[in-house]
Amino acid sequence: MATDATDASLSAEIEAARGALIEVCRKKPTKWWPAYELKDEARNGWSDGAMTLALNRLIDEGKLDVQGDRVRLSS
Repeated sequence: MATDATDASLSAEIEAARGALIEVCRKKPTKWWPAYELKDEARNGWSDGAMTLALNRLIDEGKLDVQGDRVRLSS
């Protein structure tokens, strides 16, 4: 199945958002971030949906630890 332009565009946005989320976390690796605050800090014009998908994928991959509604870089 071919990837359409919308899927490709959203995938690129999610990947860019993932990179930004990790970059922000690396600046303060021991900080527990409220999820909304981390997304706001990392946002660079990306949609909230893309930011949320990126955050969820990082959690699912074990790159971010979760404690309630807060996240931080996995150690």
